Order: sequence, then C-alpha cells, then structure tokens
Amino acid sequence: MTKYILTLILLLTGFALIPGHSVAQDDQGNDLEYRKWRITLFPPLSTNGVEAPNYTARYSINILGGYHGGLDGVEVGGVINYNKYYASGFQLAGLGNITKGDLEGINLAGIGNFSGSDMTGIQLSGITNFSAGELEGMQLAGAANVSGDNLSGIQLSGFANIAKKDIKGLQGTGLFNASYGDMSGIQLAGITNVAKESIEGLQVAGILNFAGSNVSGLQVSGIGNTSLADIEGLMVSGAFNFAKDNASGLLISGGLNYARKLEGASISGGANIAQEMTGLQFAGLLNASQKATGLQIGFINYAKEFEGVPIGFISYYGNGRKNVDVRFSDGGFTDVGLTLGTHRVYNSALFGYNTLLDRNVFRFGLAVGIEKNVTDSFAKWENETVYVNQEFSVLHHFENEWREDLNLIYSYKFMLGKRFSNGFSFYGGPSLNAQVTRVASANEYTWYSFWSPERKGRQYRFWVGFTAGIRLFNQKAPKRFKDEFNNWDIEW
Repeated sequence: MTKYILTLILLLTGFALIPGHSVAQDDQGNDLEYRKWRITLFPPLSTNGVEAPNYTARYSINILGGYHGGLDGVEVGGVINYNKYYASGFQLAGLGNITKGDLEGINLAGIGNFSGSDMTGIQLSGITNFSAGELEGMQLAGAANVSGDNLSGIQLSGFANIAKKDIKGLQGTGLFNASYGDMSGIQLAGITNVAKESIEGLQVAGILNFAGSNVSGLQVSGIGNTSLADIEGLMVSGAFNFAKDNASGLLISGGLNYARKLEGASISGGANIAQEMTGLQFAGLLNASQKATGLQIGFINYAKEFEGVPIGFISYYGNGRKNVDVRFSDGGFTDVGLTLGTHRVYNSALFGYNTLLDRNVFRFGLAVGIEKNVTDSFAKWENETVYVNQEFSVLHHFENEWREDLNLIYSYKFMLGKRFSNGFSFYGGPSLNAQVTRVASANEYTWYSFWSPERKGRQYRFWVGFTAGIRLFNQKAPKRFKDEFNNWDIEW
C-alpha cells in the first residue's frame, strides 16, 4: 500500500513540474493561475501543492477531495470538490460540491451542492442544493433546495424548496415550497406552498396554499387556500378558501369560503361567509353576510342587508320579509308556511295536512315566489295595496309517518292579493299542478286529472286547481319594475 501512495506522490510531483500556465481572473477580481490539468489525493497533496487555492484548471481530479481556487471545466471528486472562489462547468462528487463564490454548470453530489454566492445550472444531490445568493436552473434534491436570495427555474425536492426572497418557476416537493418573498409560476407540493408575501400562478398542494399577502391565479388544494390579504382567480379546495381581506373570481370549496369582501361566484359544500358579498353564492348549508347583493342559493341564507334573489329553505334578512302564511288548496290540504326573503322574492318552508281524507296525510316542502305590484301584470290597474304572487312549489307527501317513497306534487300558482295593513293580507288564484308518485293511494289527493299516464311504476296526474290564503306580519309594497330599474337603459 505504501508503494502505491509513493507512486501517486511522484506522479503528482511530476504534474506539478509540467510547464505552461496562464493567469485567469474570477468575478471578484482575484487573479488565479491557470493549468489545464490538476490531480489531488487530498489537500495539500496535489499537483499544485499548498498553492492550490491560487489556481484554476480545465480538468480536475480529486481522488479523495480537493481544495482549489477555481474551476473552468470538469471536476471529479471521490468525496468532495471544494473551490475557494468559483466553480464553473461539470462537477461530480461522492459527498458534495462546495464553493464560496459562484457555483454553476452541472453539479452532481451524493449529499449536496453548496455555494457562498449564486448557484445556477443543473444540480442533483441526495440531500440539498444550497446557495447563499440566488439559486436558479434545474435543481433536484432528496431533501431541499435552499437559497439565501431568489430561487427560480425547476426545483424538485423530496422535502422543500426554500428561498429567503422570491420563488418562481416550477417547484415540486414532497413537503413544501416556502418563500420569504413572493411565489409565482407553477408550484406542486405534497403538503403546502407558503409565501410570506404573494402567491400567483398555478399552485397545486395536497394540503394548503398559504400567502402572507395576496393569492391569485389557479389554486387547487386538498385542504385549503389561505391568504392574509386578497384571493382572486379560480380557487378549488377540498376544505376551505380563506381570505382575510377580499376574495374575487370563482371559489369552490368542499367546506368553507370566507372573505371580508366576496365578489364573483362562491360555491361551497358547507358555507360561504363574508362581511360583504356581491355575485353568486351557492352553499350546501349556509350563506351568511352582513351585506349581500346578487343570488344566494343555500339551505340557509342570511344577511343583515340583502338585495337580490334568495333561494333556500330559510332566507332570513334584516331588511326582508318575515311572514307566516296559512293557505288552503284543492284536494283538501291546509298548509302553514314560514315565508322569508326579500319583499320582492321570497322562500316558504311549508308544512301541510289533508283535512278531508279519513286518514293522516302530511306534506312538507319548499316554495319560491316573486311578488309584484299589480300594475306590472295589469298595466291599467293602479292600486298600491293589490299585488300579484307567482310561485313555484315542490311538496313531498307521506301518510301516518315519514316515508321517502316517491310522492311529489309540483305546482305553479298565479295569485292576486290585497294588503289590508302592513301585517295582514289575503290572496288566492289558480294553480297548475303535476303529481309524480309510486304510492297507489296518492290519486286521492286530487279531485280529478285531465291526464294520468303511468310509466315504469310511476303514476302521473295533471290538473288545474286553486289556492287561497292569508299572510301575516311584516309586509311591504314592492316598487313597480319600471320604477325599480329606472336608472337602467331599458325601453319599457
């Protein structure tokens, strides 16, 4: 073994005596002597000896490890390649490639590529690519790509892509992409994309997209999209979209959409909550706002102040109607309804009982209606106390106890009403009805049918009937459509 080491030392000494070198200068202005070849066993046992930090080379072989001034070509190291000032070209090391200055080109290391300044090009390491300055190009690391400045290009990491300033480009991680500045481009994370400032572009996270400032573009997350400022664009989340300030665009969530001010379309399997909303809200459970304008569709709709169209089981508004309806319709049903909504558009939750049959028949359902000044339907009829209700309802029927068997009646009603005071009115009119049922005795709910087909076990009945009822508590005459929209450029 000693013989092989002595032989290697003699070879290194021979290389050191080879004449022919020139002077090169790095980016910091350091003059480095240039040699085409250098071979190192370990520092300072090399062809450049103890003067190795003053040299750069085109070809560098470090059997165990090398410590040199710079690189302008190809360097291979068994353990480590260390260049004091810069490294440019192709590097391959079993442990790592390290430079206090710039590191660029193609760098492959079992542990990491480390640079005291900028790092560019293609870096592949088992643990990390680290740069005190900017890191750009394509980096692939089993743990992390870390930059003390900006991070850009394509980064793929099993753990994280981290930048002290901005991240942009394509990042893909098994855990998270994190930036102290902005994050833009395409980010793919198994857990999260986190930016102290803004996130924009396309973000896909298995858990969360989080920004200390604005979030914009297209965000798709298995859990949520969160911003401490504004969210805008298209946000799709399995759990929630949360904006501390404003949210605009299209928000789709399996659980919750929340913003101080919400504009656009907000669709949630659970709830849409905003201090102020303009646009469309669709929720499986709740739409709630302090002030809302537009269309709300949900099981429960709530706002302190609302202008628009509500569709829901309960639509409760501070500036809206709060009525109780008691009505009788053909077939013998008496219904009691909680009627809420605006004074223009209302929803009624109805519960009814048939008083004419010799058995217990109940029904339960929902009606959506619009109330108009009578002049809107009959131009020559001027009367502020007379109104027109057009209403569509769906009612499920069951006998003795609740059953889910198909047994529905759909109705369209056209009714005239008169207010005798702000707390009492009477109304009535014809209805067009359709029954769809699988219950044989359900034909007794109707007096007659002008068409009664059957198909695939379902019975259908169609008839014209009537409804008459009274409406109690807070009522207000709606404006004529022409007066309500007189600021619009419409020819009436």
